[in-house]
Amino acid sequence: MKAYINLIFKKQLLFKIILAITIIMSIAGIVQLKLNTNFSSFSPDESIYQDRLDETTQIFGELNQLMVIVEVDTINRTTLDDMNSLQNELSAISDISFIQGAAPNELMINGSAVEFGDIPSETVISYYEKFEDFSPIKINEDTNYFVFTLFISSDFTNASIKDIENTLEDISYTSYISGDSYNQLKITDYIIRILLILPPLALLVIFLVFRSQMGAIKPTILSLLPAGIGSLWTFGLIGWIGNEVSILTAVVPIFIIVIGSADGLHFMSHYQDDKAQGMDDKSALLSTLKLVGIPMVVTTLTSIAGFLSLLSMNTSSIKDLSIYSAVGILLAGLATWYVLPLILSHGLNVSRKRNPRYKLNLSQGLKKLSGIPSLIIVLVIIIVTAFSFSHINNEFNMLMLYKDSTIVAQNAAKVSEVNGGSIPVYVSIKTDGDVITLDALHEVSVVVDQLNTLDEVNKVVNPFELIQIIYENQFNGDIPNDIVLNNIYMTLSSDPNSTINDLISLDSNVVRLLVFPADLENNTLDVIETSVDELNLDTNVTGVQYLMKDLNDSISQMQINSIILALSIVIVMLVITLKSFKVALFSMIPIIITVISLYGFLGLSGIPLNITTVIIFSITIGVGIDYAVHFSSLYKYYLKDNSNDQAIEKAYHSSSRPIITNAFGISLGFSILMFSPLTIHFNVSVLMWVSMVVSVLLTLTLLPYIFHITRRKHHA
Repeated sequence: MKAYINLIFKKQLLFKIILAITIIMSIAGIVQLKLNTNFSSFSPDESIYQDRLDETTQIFGELNQLMVIVEVDTINRTTLDDMNSLQNELSAISDISFIQGAAPNELMINGSAVEFGDIPSETVISYYEKFEDFSPIKINEDTNYFVFTLFISSDFTNASIKDIENTLEDISYTSYISGDSYNQLKITDYIIRILLILPPLALLVIFLVFRSQMGAIKPTILSLLPAGIGSLWTFGLIGWIGNEVSILTAVVPIFIIVIGSADGLHFMSHYQDDKAQGMDDKSALLSTLKLVGIPMVVTTLTSIAGFLSLLSMNTSSIKDLSIYSAVGILLAGLATWYVLPLILSHGLNVSRKRNPRYKLNLSQGLKKLSGIPSLIIVLVIIIVTAFSFSHINNEFNMLMLYKDSTIVAQNAAKVSEVNGGSIPVYVSIKTDGDVITLDALHEVSVVVDQLNTLDEVNKVVNPFELIQIIYENQFNGDIPNDIVLNNIYMTLSSDPNSTINDLISLDSNVVRLLVFPADLENNTLDVIETSVDELNLDTNVTGVQYLMKDLNDSISQMQINSIILALSIVIVMLVITLKSFKVALFSMIPIIITVISLYGFLGLSGIPLNITTVIIFSITIGVGIDYAVHFSSLYKYYLKDNSNDQAIEKAYHSSSRPIITNAFGISLGFSILMFSPLTIHFNVSVLMWVSMVVSVLLTLTLLPYIFHITRRKHHA
């Protein structure tokens, strides 16, 4: 420690230059960051549904389409002309290949092409009514809707979304947009908003919390500086190596800032105390590092261990979050050792200008709960968890990402209402022979009829139904033979933009049904798949939501593996650091009970255990154990020259303020996620409050009591 402090004082200029270079390089790296908006990041790395989806894509190509719905009060010549103008304006947008809508420039009426503007509105309505579910006009008692299906190219970008939105804003009608590509590309806006707004807000909130405890602005800024620099270094590194930032990893800066600030707070808190006793800068730095240096290393490593335990999850998005966060916490820890001594070597005045607020009330209040009350708290947690555990659900789907107040959620709800669903799943049926036969039609009808009997299905889009409708518009009854069926199919498929080409593959003898579920819950998807499988035909079910369901089904076991891994790593670290298996084991008790409390809260609150909330358990282990480490390290330090009860008292006095302040800062820092447009971030903030409150409560009440009753007559 002494040699390191002497080196800092001796080579100040060199260390300053190195710091400046790393900051400049990091900023340059951040400029190169790339965003990943693909929902496949929420699926397992290996999934049978992904294999099926890839096979379907190989047969039919990408089903890249958006749905635009325009709401009108009445359908007359004026609204029809407006819709025709809108369809032409949308068609002019780059990366839109084709539009199927109710207002093309021409319609085939009685076998002749007629200019759309010359067709009476009543004729247009009666024309489309014959198409039933395939009709692009939805007529209701109070409101009518025009439906436009936009087929987009593989190069479709967020800029094209902006063009569509701007076009719709220019019309005097209410409109809605939905579709997988729209939902994914809108995430770009949200990621940028999260990166630019939420981390600075988190810094501000933690600053206000730390300021109330540190008693001055300078030491408060210094407490936060290492975490801020660590976050900057991390995302600069991500940019330089070419990795992408997803909707999950967008919150990594908040993790680094909020969690990484712990070391800075502990360092500055003890440095203030040493300076208040009259020590010079070098002596105060040396004393601080001797007292909290090892605990800071351990807390950094345990936080890293918590995040790295997420590598056991079989999904790339969580693995990225795990690595980014672990690297960020490591860099924030290194910045604490590097940046703070470098700055404090200049004789800055960091003394308190006023006493910290709430110190006595919070510390003394918690102290009164030590002993039997702490055991009662533990008992209540265990009982509540035992009764609520069975109510935990594993739901997660695309629409659960967004808050109801977001435009994406509102659009999806309206499109689902009008269209019978906004996000379809795919049922593929492979026939033994030629797919354009009446036998194949009847085979597909069996599957469709089975699906239509389910309450879990709102609508099924069947290409043979479209062919039947075309036939019925000219003749009565069913299609009589394979020749007629082939003729109608060939007429429809001759148009490269026809929907029929996305649903029937002549080369592969495969028919694809678009099934719109009543909802996207796991049980609903299970019922649909089971119902199809029971027919014993050559079928398979897939879709983006089935990828997410696949992850939902395995998340509980993956989480248990992650928790066991995190606890195992942490206990080894504690034994090495504390040099006592018994003290290390006792230090684990508060965090284990905290993990149990999280399960109980999930059952009570209805917040699902899914890919987003599962990370809180590992964070809780990695961060929550820091408080036990801080207390236990000080306890052992003071036990060398004091009785057991005196060591407990001094450890409590020295650690309670930074522990409470840090936990409060972390909780409030994560509260910033409540301002995120995404529900997943809101849930993370709520669970973080629960974990921090329980962790601090048990560390400062149960742990002192355990040391009191187990080591009453002994020193370490």
